[in-house]
Amino acid sequence: MSEIYLISHTPDESVKNLKVCEIEFCKFSVDLSKFEALVITSKNSIKALKFNQIPLANLEVFSIGEGTTKEALNFGFKGIYTAKNSHGNEFAYEILPFLKNKKTLFLKAKKTVSDVAGILATNGINLTLVVAYENTFLDLDSSLKPPLKSTLIFTSPSNVEGFLRNFSIDESYKLIAIGNATAKLLEKYQNLTISKTQNIKECIKLAKI
Repeated sequence: MSEIYLISHTPDESVKNLKVCEIEFCKFSVDLSKFEALVITSKNSIKALKFNQIPLANLEVFSIGEGTTKEALNFGFKGIYTAKNSHGNEFAYEILPFLKNKKTLFLKAKKTVSDVAGILATNGINLTLVVAYENTFLDLDSSLKPPLKSTLIFTSPSNVEGFLRNFSIDESYKLIAIGNATAKLLEKYQNLTISKTQNIKECIKLAKI
């Protein structure tokens, strides 16, 4: 069986792990009690709240996936809506009806591929944006490039970009993308599969098929 590489910030002991970028949390101050809803598309948004020691407040949380929801629960949030569609733009359209007439905070990455903020704002949502974190890319030794016929699991667009800054993608690789935004950066390559749910465990299951 070919080697399976997880290209992610979050390691998994069942496969090989390759880290191509790091998360840096931005310094910011925000009063959560002044908002009625919080939109999060990554568990790093919650980690950024912890990093900045932002006090917990009682507001509705709209989460893109199970991993993000788990992080929000650990922080102390209770009223959490977890998306049925865990792909960025589709997530934005899904939560639109719930955000009408609500003062909404979106904790986002500095650079994004999907346009969650744009979709919400152009549809009349009272939206405040805070850049909570950013990705910094690592310079890796060429010896770390996965061998031919490996299966590569990409867990975010930034991990695709970080990989391509260091290595090329061989046509023998099997590629798995955690979502549509990630897949968009891989669409010119063959042997690409998109996970139906934004979940690393599901991606690993796909890789083992």
